[in-house]
Amino acid sequence: MKRLLALVLCLLMALSMMAGCEEKDPEDKGAIVRTYMTSKIYNFDPIYAYTDDAATKIMGMIYDGLFTIGSDGKVKKDLCKSYKIIEDKENNVYKMRVTLKKTGWSDGRDVTVDDFIFAWKRILDPEFTCTAAPLLFDIQNAKAYKAGDCSPDDVGLYPIDTKVFEIYFEGPIDYDLFIENLASPFLVPLREDILSKADQWASNVAIMVSNGPFAVRSFTPTEKMALQRNSYYYRDPLEDDEDVSVTPYRLYIDLRADAKEQMEAYNNGEVFYNSEIALELRKEYESKAKTVDMQSVHTYYFNTTNPIFASKEVRQALSMALDREAIADIVVFAEPATGLITEGVFNTSRKNSFREEGGDLINTKGDVEGAKALLKNVKLESKDFTIMVRDNDVDVAIANYAKGVWKDLGFNVTVKKMTITKKMTANEYEVYVDEFERAFEKGEFDVAAIDLQMYSTDAFGTLANFAVGYSGTALDLTDRDNQNGGWDLKPNVTGYNSEAYNAKIDAAYNEKLDRKVKTQYLHEAEAILIEDAPVAPLVTLQNAYVSSKKFTGFKFDYYGCPIMKKAELSNYEKYTNVEELAKEEQE
Repeated sequence: MKRLLALVLCLLMALSMMAGCEEKDPEDKGAIVRTYMTSKIYNFDPIYAYTDDAATKIMGMIYDGLFTIGSDGKVKKDLCKSYKIIEDKENNVYKMRVTLKKTGWSDGRDVTVDDFIFAWKRILDPEFTCTAAPLLFDIQNAKAYKAGDCSPDDVGLYPIDTKVFEIYFEGPIDYDLFIENLASPFLVPLREDILSKADQWASNVAIMVSNGPFAVRSFTPTEKMALQRNSYYYRDPLEDDEDVSVTPYRLYIDLRADAKEQMEAYNNGEVFYNSEIALELRKEYESKAKTVDMQSVHTYYFNTTNPIFASKEVRQALSMALDREAIADIVVFAEPATGLITEGVFNTSRKNSFREEGGDLINTKGDVEGAKALLKNVKLESKDFTIMVRDNDVDVAIANYAKGVWKDLGFNVTVKKMTITKKMTANEYEVYVDEFERAFEKGEFDVAAIDLQMYSTDAFGTLANFAVGYSGTALDLTDRDNQNGGWDLKPNVTGYNSEAYNAKIDAAYNEKLDRKVKTQYLHEAEAILIEDAPVAPLVTLQNAYVSSKKFTGFKFDYYGCPIMKKAELSNYEKYTNVEELAKEEQE
């Protein structure tokens, strides 16, 4: 009897083991989650995301940097495995040694230190416009290289091997603040071999690669976008399960449906996450949706080289007349801006806010009569100008409101909606050109509406951009006549150039150790900027979303970007059309 019982038990164990080893359906790659997390975007280059909050929502899922900032405001290691600060005061050597974790790009190549060094030197290239450049100015010779005064080889970034590099500084700095800046979403790695294929590489999925949990699998503006699991993200393809680091197989967005139709699909159980709620439905969903602050301010940039905006009084009047509370009411998921810097930017630590410490610099209610008084003695040859916006309902609605207010001041305003163009490059890659971004970078606008993303949790990165020498604007190094006296440094794209403002930013930059003193200079700089009004901050933006009870496990980073790598859709097999998937993968 005992022998029979033992035999039965052994048989049951064997059957259990066989069941555990049963092969998974090869067609079951994981959940395909239909979402509507963003409206139309045209460019996946991280340095351009600062003008569009729709793009910001995607960047955090396709790129990882050295560090990240959690929703609690704490800096955490991301691709950085370890780091060490080394000071040799006798030999005047101050450096940081960084070791990377092992992970891969979506094409299978390892992420290496060369990818960071290339991306950062690209930002610092004097012939390349990148407003995030001041984030790196603590690095030895970084500021001098951006000013065209030395070569890229002089910049203090040196590889030790494929996973270790050293960052040199010109002297002691606030290392904690530097690491905080390295958590900026703009300082992620990029591949030199990829960028060399086409100027507009970041709009073609045949060229793009990603080092984050997802890669852009398919992308056609106004038609579709799919983010697919990066199979090499912290995974050994020969040993690990496909979903060891990233649970969903694909996040799919059907861009052919408009925002209202997307909400209908959500209510019908066809879309499981919606964070781009139609403007006309926002009042209805104001109490139903959840919100996350995006550290982004919808801001009007005035082109001060235009004679209409050359006068500070005109810019002040245009900004003063706008009722930011009314704009927030239009947008619904927004708060009136009381300054350029958001509540989430740190003052001297994550425990206090720069905005709260600096107070309200803007009257959010608007003052049309005060604006008219400012304009009373201003003589203008023309009062006709355009507001350049991206072609989305929110930006257009805000612009139409401003147009009406400014008409009351005597201005004739046109709202100019910018779309995209498609072209073939010399290398025969079909790419999309964001016409808004092209015109904005070239300064071809009167008033431009952008979603100004905070560059980091330190106000310096954002405010420095408006000072000459810190704007990140490309230089014309073909102008050899200026070589002996130094190159002509360019102002911000607005054309704004204030000696008083420049001096405050210089003082903040030169204060390397005392963050309290540095921050005081930045408060003074922001006050000058708001007074001179080359920009008009309107509302701080929120990421508002609704999600199905079936879709769980996602969270958000400090910048309001969704983190979906461990998201789960229950009973996902019911919602995955294998035939559609196979057809799409053949396209």
